[in-house]
Amino acid sequence: MELIIYHGSENIIKCPNHNGGRHFSDFGNGFYATTNIEMAKSWATRKRDRKAIINKYIFETEGLKSLTFDLDINWILFIAFNRGLIENDKVNNKLKDKYHDLKNYDIIIGPTADDRMFDTLNMFFENTITLEHCLQSLNSMDLDIQYNLKSEKAIRAINFINYIELDDVDKEYYSEEIKLKKSIMRNKMNFIRKKYGNVGKYFDELGEEDFDE
Repeated sequence: MELIIYHGSENIIKCPNHNGGRHFSDFGNGFYATTNIEMAKSWATRKRDRKAIINKYIFETEGLKSLTFDLDINWILFIAFNRGLIENDKVNNKLKDKYHDLKNYDIIIGPTADDRMFDTLNMFFENTITLEHCLQSLNSMDLDIQYNLKSEKAIRAINFINYIELDDVDKEYYSEEIKLKKSIMRNKMNFIRKKYGNVGKYFDELGEEDFDE
């Protein structure tokens, strides 16, 4: 299947690196991209004092081995594991065993983490909210899907098309858009807190059966 994907950056990236990315990224090291250009623009405008470049590629996924996450407890724990958020040694060791063969995958696909999500995740891991409360909150955020290209084979399957550079007006727009989303999210969270405040298990109450699938 052929996809058009975008990568937001401060640089023009014609030849991506599958070993790139920050160490504590959502799905580990790799080249992150999305099919949603608006999401790529948000990525690119995080640092307003730098250039904001949207790189565009054709991505041929045929023959690539992928691991796809839904927005559930497995995705939550995988994100938290990669970000170093889990302090429970038993859970960490189980996740190490579960995901020891990630190098065998070319792509990891799943919802995108952002600042709003981490505020919610941290409350879950601090036992402030339950898993049900956490999932309901995350589902209300309309998180986009991201692709993490983790192998040379995956990188060879993309071809750079072109790029656009956002100007100061664009940067201001996306900065205000982020503020608006946070405001809307606060209102949603108040509603969710009333409905799901004590429904479900807290993090310390989870057992292996809760994330064994």
